Amino acid sequence: MRIRRFGSPFFLFFLSGCAFFASSPVPPKSPLEEVRHQIHLQGAAQITAGAARVEITPPVGTPLAGHSKRQGRPSQGIRDPLYVRALVLSDGEDTAVFICADLLVFPSPMARRILKEVSGEFKIPPHAVALSATHTHSGSGGIAPGLLHRQMFGPYNPKVTEGIIGRTLWAVRKAMRERQPVRWAFHAKAHELSGLTENRNPASVSVDPSLSVLFLESEGGRPITFLINAAAHPTLVEERDLRFSADYPGELTRAVEAIYPGSVCLFANGAAGDLHPRDSLGNSPDERISRFGQTLAEVAVGLVNQSAPRSRGELAVWGWEVPLPSPQIRIGPIPLHPVIGRMIRPPTASLAVIALDRILLVPLPVEPTAELGNQLKHRLASSGAVPVLLGYSGGYLGVAVTPAQYASGSTEAGMSWYGPTFGLWLIEQMEELAKLYPSSSS
Repeated sequence: MRIRRFGSPFFLFFLSGCAFFASSPVPPKSPLEEVRHQIHLQGAAQITAGAARVEITPPVGTPLAGHSKRQGRPSQGIRDPLYVRALVLSDGEDTAVFICADLLVFPSPMARRILKEVSGEFKIPPHAVALSATHTHSGSGGIAPGLLHRQMFGPYNPKVTEGIIGRTLWAVRKAMRERQPVRWAFHAKAHELSGLTENRNPASVSVDPSLSVLFLESEGGRPITFLINAAAHPTLVEERDLRFSADYPGELTRAVEAIYPGSVCLFANGAAGDLHPRDSLGNSPDERISRFGQTLAEVAVGLVNQSAPRSRGELAVWGWEVPLPSPQIRIGPIPLHPVIGRMIRPPTASLAVIALDRILLVPLPVEPTAELGNQLKHRLASSGAVPVLLGYSGGYLGVAVTPAQYASGSTEAGMSWYGPTFGLWLIEQMEELAKLYPSSSS
């Protein structure tokens, strides 16, 4: 391109003056305005989807993760196998990846690695990947480095970590290859689990008895995948049982996949920070696991049988990296200095929302209590959206509680690492993100 040169100083001064008087400086955009540009709404389009399941059970002898009283002891067998399941959704404009693994959590270094790999390989933003753990307390240990994690996860084993990462990426690749045009349906019931779960904290009566299922089938009517969401701690396998197990999520997913051969069933836990299945479900751990998992499967299948799937929908994905409040960590009654807290806890978190029409799938990098989760769902639903909370997603920032729960000194409060108002801060952040979606504010 030829650049024309103007030699007159007066002419240059005149141009600059015109520019000065013609417009005032443009104020910088707020972070939320920048995030708004990530939302691409083109109208309802054909939805495509693919799903895959890959086993991730580590070798016997690898520690289990989930009960500190096990003190990182090696596993002694396999009650039932552990899996990672992946679901890929696309409307041609946006793509979202859901990963649900039979693990306690995805430790932050492991989560960052997987998100980076998936984002880079498939050219999608990291916040388009909902990386969730079912939160089984009998999953693989050895996946979290550092002395702070040793009692819960056992000694760090890079080979086990690399194996799980590799198989997770394998599941995503397979799901990407399996994509095809689908029909989909979504159902949510508010009280389907009433009487089946309870709050383990005697001072709280809050529960979340809801269950939701996102169902996808081929254009020919063959069931492809299910994404089931409910809230309860997978702690039915006793801590003295040193066998790997997916706990009740394993029973649930196996039951659905048996009813629909060839399908893949994902389970994403919700705001289960202080919820667990009732002991009255059975006289033994095996009986309780079977009954609770089978009941969830029956409820989900019942909802699917009521559905009228459709082929078109609008997918949107948006999110941001936000600075976290200063850590306020306590070792028993002793508070750690904030400087130490910043050294051992992440300074930022990735927050995101994935929308399919008016359904808001909300990955949360925390373990929310039922009361906090109910408050968040109420806020997000006030605009007419249907929120689905995916807890234990994208890393683990501890338990998110209300200020009253923090002051109670409960077990959940002791695992809340960012102070008494962190839970409310998280609700405000997610509400601001959700408001950016036009369909949720209309």
